[in-house]
Amino acid sequence: MNKTQRLLEECIFPYHPEFKRSLSLRRFATRSPKMFYIEGIVEQTMAIVGGYEFIDGAHCDFSDGTDCKTASIRTKPGREGSQSHVGEISNVETAGGGEKSGALRCVIYCAPRDRLDYYLLPKSFWEEQITYHPSSGIGKIVFSYHRGHDWVNKFEPFRLESFQELARAPHNLHNRWRHLFG
Repeated sequence: MNKTQRLLEECIFPYHPEFKRSLSLRRFATRSPKMFYIEGIVEQTMAIVGGYEFIDGAHCDFSDGTDCKTASIRTKPGREGSQSHVGEISNVETAGGGEKSGALRCVIYCAPRDRLDYYLLPKSFWEEQITYHPSSGIGKIVFSYHRGHDWVNKFEPFRLESFQELARAPHNLHNRWRHLFG
């Protein structure tokens, strides 16, 4: 599979009412995924499952102040022979300095394992992780996945088990991690 197929199969089809209800819509999306804005449908689905409003605001996606991000871990390692694979969460800060206002609800496609991983990254953690593109000035979070350990080490404290758990986690769940990140 690939990222789009995983998002459809594991996040959208089981939980979004329109896709859940319509086999023909699921078939069409499977055959023609480029006809859909998959990340936007994931955001809508997350709001439905989580019970908050999808507002698609400038600095957050949801009424609880959080934002949904999808990302991918590259299939090939950073260096030949390495077990480290690079990933990035893009657009966490605009070139003008407008950053996301709260926690990031991240659905990350782990290409080396062909699966989705789920993380709720508190702002107190991720705002210290931003790197900026040299020409565009857009902020992103770069991370690495270690194939041997099967983890993104710096995200491990924030891993959740499923799309449902990620969607339903309270926006301030990070309070349990406050002692780690201030």
